[in-house]
Amino acid sequence: MRPTDRWEQPFAIIVICFTLGFLIAVQVRALNSSPIAPTHRVSVLIDRLASAQEEIRHLRQEVDRLRAQLSSYEKAMAEGKTATERLMGELHRLRVLAGLTKVRGPGIIVRVADAPNPPPGLPSEGIVHDSDLLMLVNELRNAGAEAVAINDQRVVATTAIRCVGTLITVNGVTVSPPYEIVAIGDPDKLTKALTMPGGIVDGLKQMGIVVQVTRYPEVIIPSLGATPPLRFARPTE
Repeated sequence: MRPTDRWEQPFAIIVICFTLGFLIAVQVRALNSSPIAPTHRVSVLIDRLASAQEEIRHLRQEVDRLRAQLSSYEKAMAEGKTATERLMGELHRLRVLAGLTKVRGPGIIVRVADAPNPPPGLPSEGIVHDSDLLMLVNELRNAGAEAVAINDQRVVATTAIRCVGTLITVNGVTVSPPYEIVAIGDPDKLTKALTMPGGIVDGLKQMGIVVQVTRYPEVIIPSLGATPPLRFARPTE
């Protein structure tokens, strides 16, 4: 055996041992560390999943709350709109009743004129008086007339129809014959109310007064002119 052979054998054994030791150490380390890493990663993922699920639950609750709030807002808006529409409708009705707005609709026109040939010795019987116009207006109102005017003078609750000498005034404005009474309402009902047998039209015609009642699909009634301010009347508490 050569001296070099004796030297190479121990060296080879040392290298082999070192290599085996290194491989064993690596294997042991791998065996010790491999179960820990996946376990830790799974634990982290589970925590994140739980956190995400909790956040989703909170978001769903927030969405439900916002939906309920939106629904309440929409309901309040609808109720407010309905209330506003009711108030506007009532305001329009009151404005019509007070004569503050020009109106149109189906109705009739009653034309009244003095008798062309008054009865001998009784000339006043053939003349249209303020009481005649007032009776015609009252009959129309009782028949459901929603608006009335005499010679373009709107007739409302405060309207005065009266004689001043030989003249008739409506709302303080002088009106002259022939008188034209315009009424908005059911044309048939208004006509029947005036022309019933023994009614007001028959009574006027018996005195020679000329009365003509005509139905119209639409008539126009002007608004009331300037009204005097209230001095004494005030709303009750």
